[in-house]
Amino acid sequence: MFLLGFGNGQFAAMQKDLTKEEEQYLLKFGEQIRRLRKEKGMTQADLVFEAKVHGNMIGRIERGERAANLLQLHKIAKALEVNLEELFAFEKKL
Repeated sequence: MFLLGFGNGQFAAMQKDLTKEEEQYLLKFGEQIRRLRKEKGMTQADLVFEAKVHGNMIGRIERGERAANLLQLHKIAKALEVNLEELFAFEKKL
């Protein structure tokens, strides 16, 4: 079950029954975030603080348990000092 949040704190929908492809996409995306974070020498707590996102969000994204919204992705990219496209660079390897 995944919560897709809006920037205003409301949740949009709970996703159930993801396809295997969708589950793999979230896992690969999470691996990319983890790789970028570690390259910067940051802990999950560091990234949470710098991106100003909810405390457990980064861990849940990295484990493929959470799909972030566009505003959250923008904040994460900014905190990692990468462009938004680089967050999705793993797609080239799929």
